[in-house]
Amino acid sequence: MSSQSYFSGEGRKGEVNELRLLLRNPEVQRDVLKYRTVVQRVISYMTLGIDMSRLFTEMIMAAATNDLVRKKLVYLYMCSYAESHSELALLAVNTLQKDCNDQDPTIRGLALRSMSSLRLVNLVEYVQRPLLVGLDDKNAYVRKTAVMGCVKIYYLAPAVVRDLGMVEKLYTMLEDRDPQVVCNCIVALDEILAGRGGMVVNNDIAHHLLVRLKEFTEWSQCLVLQLLTRYQPADEEEIYDILNVLDDRLKHVNSGVVLAAARLFLSLTMNMSELQEDINERIKAPLLTVLGLGSGSPELVHTCLHHIQLLLRRQPRLFDSDFKSFFCRYNDPSYVKFKKLELLVDIAAEFNVREIVEELSAYATDVNMEMACKSIRAIGRIAVLHSSASDFCRMKLLSLLTSEIDHVTTEVLIVMTDLVRKYSEASSDIVPYLASSVDVVTSPEGRAAIVWMLGEFGHELAEGPYLLESMVNEVSQGKSSQTRLQLLTAVMKLFFKRPPECQGMLGRLLQHCIDEETDMDVHDRALLYYRLLKRGVSHAQRVVANPKEAVTLFAEDRVVEAKDRLLSEFNSLSVVYGQLSVNFVPQEPPYTLGTGGSEPESPFQPSTLSSPTLPRSYEPEQQKRTSRPSVDTSVVPLGVTPVPSTGDAAVEDLLGFGLAPEETPPVIELKENPQLSPEEFESQWRLLPQSESLELQLSVIPSPEELEQTMTTQRISTMASSPPNQAIAKFYFYAQQADAEMFFFIETVIDSGSYLMTSVFKCSDAALLELFKEHFRKSLVGKWMPLEF
Repeated sequence: MSSQSYFSGEGRKGEVNELRLLLRNPEVQRDVLKYRTVVQRVISYMTLGIDMSRLFTEMIMAAATNDLVRKKLVYLYMCSYAESHSELALLAVNTLQKDCNDQDPTIRGLALRSMSSLRLVNLVEYVQRPLLVGLDDKNAYVRKTAVMGCVKIYYLAPAVVRDLGMVEKLYTMLEDRDPQVVCNCIVALDEILAGRGGMVVNNDIAHHLLVRLKEFTEWSQCLVLQLLTRYQPADEEEIYDILNVLDDRLKHVNSGVVLAAARLFLSLTMNMSELQEDINERIKAPLLTVLGLGSGSPELVHTCLHHIQLLLRRQPRLFDSDFKSFFCRYNDPSYVKFKKLELLVDIAAEFNVREIVEELSAYATDVNMEMACKSIRAIGRIAVLHSSASDFCRMKLLSLLTSEIDHVTTEVLIVMTDLVRKYSEASSDIVPYLASSVDVVTSPEGRAAIVWMLGEFGHELAEGPYLLESMVNEVSQGKSSQTRLQLLTAVMKLFFKRPPECQGMLGRLLQHCIDEETDMDVHDRALLYYRLLKRGVSHAQRVVANPKEAVTLFAEDRVVEAKDRLLSEFNSLSVVYGQLSVNFVPQEPPYTLGTGGSEPESPFQPSTLSSPTLPRSYEPEQQKRTSRPSVDTSVVPLGVTPVPSTGDAAVEDLLGFGLAPEETPPVIELKENPQLSPEEFESQWRLLPQSESLELQLSVIPSPEELEQTMTTQRISTMASSPPNQAIAKFYFYAQQADAEMFFFIETVIDSGSYLMTSVFKCSDAALLELFKEHFRKSLVGKWMPLEF
């Protein structure tokens, strides 16, 4: 039967009645192939969106067969219509229960999977016994199917899972002889216990999984290694033993296993500063291997580059000797090339900077315009970061000006504006090229860069004022507002240095911008300059052309602490996105896993973990000469929240003995002028589940301008608001905690008829959200609400 005829819509008139007759036809039932073909037709129509639920009784009768293909199709049909036709699903229970006792393990597993997939609460009682029997089945396929069935039942009836002791049973099955069953148990426990932090990993479980690690499939190994990041070794000796057991996983052919092992290495040694350099060196070679072997998979290369960049923030000189591994290949896609350019900037050091700049100079003439511009920008970043190489980088940039290519010249001029701000002596190199660049550059950004440099250093160039005058004469021809703003400032600055040549054109420029300009930013700046000059030239010079100190640190060079916290989410999308998972993943069980509750006792006692001899490469130099230092067992691995103790010390502390330090209460401290784009606001608002609401009865309805001004004084910024004079006014506000990257989001609706203000607040921290809500309420008291006494 061809695929075309299988899914064909021809002859569908009265198809349900026709199929019912065929399913009931004794001759069709006696022929296995014909019967299977009819069932296939039912499934094909079902996939086309045609309602086949009227054939439920006939399809259940078709399940009584030894034909495995037909049985699978019938079970698919049952699972598809059971939830929407619950009264018909009862007809399938007896058939499924009977198949759960079949001699063929494939049929037993298939029936068990179908029973647990019916998604009906009223059928849970029929699934319990087959599920418990399946957990003890002698066949591994049936057992692993039963394990996943526990998760499906948990989402229908959580109490049933607890009452039947399925969690304890799953913990016991971690010792199962089949590795896939063990893997399914880990997944099931993480799902069921997600609300309490996920599956607990104690000493016995961790050692048992490590001993059997090589038995698992590649996907299962990644899962086990991720699970072990929650485990806290008892002492430093145990950490060394685990590192030795995991060492060969860094040589695995699968990149997922390599990155998972690297994450566990970093997690175990996060608080062992004496080992971090050795660990970074150990995982460097596997990452470079993945980078080289992933040439056929650019997505893998891109992911690996992100992880390498994160490691460079921890140890900047880690890949100095391997900088050539990050040179772009001709067949690399653009996104890989761009990431390599960023890494070359990070890796550049005194001994390799010339080779890197030479390579970047070759990319500057690439046919891809974006690649060329980013390469020039990278050379400029290297010049800013490495003073010893600034002259060499500057000469390379100036040599590109001779190409007379618009986008190349534009980017070089933009980069040079940053260089002359840090290295004032560089102005003598770039100023002679300005005259020839005026005719080449057409983009607003490039012309604005030329104008800025003429304003700062035009007095060094004989024709400097005349270059500006030609632009002033063209100002009425609709140049960009960015260029006009820069032109106003440049002419003002040059007027103070060469007044006879600039006085006339400054007057014409101010007159045009004040009388004829339509852009309010340009108009207001021109009016400001006019009033400054009217007050006095010396006053205007002090404001506009006051001498500035050389820039020593640009905003891009500041270390962002959030990048360091990304190490806790190594080998995840957080590294690729450059932000923590709480910012883009809804933080609701079962998707948020931490640590929950106190650690239960291990339900089994697996064999003890073998401890290979510790390699010398993992021993710090001081440790090779002396005994190992004691380890602080309170240290918490990456991504794991410490579990509070419930022992006697905690009880004594409740009695007031002061054995535990008091927790510092959270404090609201908002950042001034937080930066957030509308797209980020919308994305965060949708993702954040944590919300609070507040209803306030106003005595006076504020105008939009008054409300926004009041919020600004409280360091709460406005994202959007309704037009004025609306019966129902809506506002969107946001604020940022000063000591973190956490934002508060507000949606406020004011009903002018009832004088009722309703606000919804969202934030990832519940405690701070409550404080922020109170801060918002107090900002309204006394202005539009009665004073509180």
